[in-house]
Amino acid sequence: MIKIVTEKLKPASSKKENVILIITVVLLILTAALLIKLRKTEAPKQKIKENEVSSYSDFSNIEESIYADLINFVSEIKMKGKDEELPTIKQLEDELMPPFTKDITWEERGKLTWERIDKNKKTYYVGLCENVMTSGNFLVSVDNENKENTKILFIKTHIHKDEVEFAIDENFPGWKEIVPYTGENERQKFEGKGDN
Repeated sequence: MIKIVTEKLKPASSKKENVILIITVVLLILTAALLIKLRKTEAPKQKIKENEVSSYSDFSNIEESIYADLINFVSEIKMKGKDEELPTIKQLEDELMPPFTKDITWEERGKLTWERIDKNKKTYYVGLCENVMTSGNFLVSVDNENKENTKILFIKTHIHKDEVEFAIDENFPGWKEIVPYTGENERQKFEGKGDN
């Protein structure tokens, strides 16, 4: 029979091994933190001019939803031929085209009253809100010669119904063109790119 001899060996210095292990862990954490800080990029910001307003950062939820409906409306206008008539407010209401339809959503969004005005080879759809604390006022300006040249403008100031004819001038103080926040903006944000 073979006898097995066991012998316990103590490490030269357990303190020394613990210190080396702690230093290694701390160095790894510091290196990781430094790399994260170096790789972190600032999210790109939209460049907004003085006469523009951002649909992403400046609008309330109600204004965003009205603007989304107006974008759909504008895309339908752009599909119309040069000689095709633009719809009246009554036609838009009958077709249940938001935001012109007077339903529960219309009430929740501030009861915008819409008016169509034809002036200087342009057609204007003006949406006035009774309470500008709920939503601002919107203006869709359609160039009848070139429907691709359609703008959506916004103003937060209260405009009285009697002032609409005067206020539809795009140079009227306070109107701002709406700058959309697009998927491209979001993609750039995640890729760490911007229009610096």
